Amino acid sequence: MQALVSLLPEPYFQAVEDIWNDLDKRFGCRHAYERPKPHFTWQYAESYDDTYAQTLEGLCSGLSAVEVQTDIVTRFSESDPVVFLRIVPTLELLNVHRILWEGLRPFWNKPSMLYQPGEWVPHITLSMNGERWCDSAAVCDFLSTKDLQWSFKVEKLTMLSLSDENTWGGERDFFFY
Repeated sequence: MQALVSLLPEPYFQAVEDIWNDLDKRFGCRHAYERPKPHFTWQYAESYDDTYAQTLEGLCSGLSAVEVQTDIVTRFSESDPVVFLRIVPTLELLNVHRILWEGLRPFWNKPSMLYQPGEWVPHITLSMNGERWCDSAAVCDFLSTKDLQWSFKVEKLTMLSLSDENTWGGERDFFFY
């Protein structure tokens, strides 16, 4: 699998790392994948044709830094184990998402349609258990005591690849101009 993401800037990168550690210690919440770097995902697919990079560089050259704001901790549904920090879906953010979706369409193999325009819920995953569930209601209550209304600029995208060992790597960065 490959994912187009934005890695979080400091101090939010470390804040998410700290939250992951707290949730593991307090509630036994472990990430379904070998812990990735703190990020949010724009799109992902089983794979991207190697020629995507030139097109993505061109798309990024026409983009300016995007202001990102977070607001609430929530879940996709009562039965879903994913607890996340929602990113406010501003018109600017949704426009960049649409440009990336349309621009990379020719290069992907088996994309996740949950990330298509109109379906995409921009978010920062805080808990995503794979083998067993942790108490997501208790996790949400715990996280509600923290100041998670953040604001930061996104100035680059990163393409990550999931290895056969279930770890993320193969980073390649694409900068907005």
